[in-house]
Amino acid sequence: MEEKKLKPLEKTEDEAWEALQKVRQAEERARLLIEKTKQKSSPEVIRKATEEADELRKKILAEAKIKAESQKKDIIARAESQARQINQQMEEEKQQLIKIAQANFSQAVEQTVNKILAIIENWKG
Repeated sequence: MEEKKLKPLEKTEDEAWEALQKVRQAEERARLLIEKTKQKSSPEVIRKATEEADELRKKILAEAKIKAESQKKDIIARAESQARQINQQMEEEKQQLIKIAQANFSQAVEQTVNKILAIIENWKG
């Protein structure tokens, strides 16, 4: 009687063993497939990441160039404005100096004429 009980148990063990082997084979195939996929996809992932990095770099450089150009225009505009103000101030100072010089010139001419007249008076005299 025990023999009859063992046979179904042995059959069950064999089926379990076969099932375990199939699971191990399936796991091995899955592992190989995963490894193969990693090997194939790694270069693809790296390529995509490199492309994305290049595009991001180009975008950042373009934005930086636009910002730098804007700052350059602002600096030039401020410099031109300051140059105009300085030129205007210099022109105003020049006009003031010319007025002062003209006033002093007239006074100097009058003093010189008076001295010459005084010298002539002394010669006559």
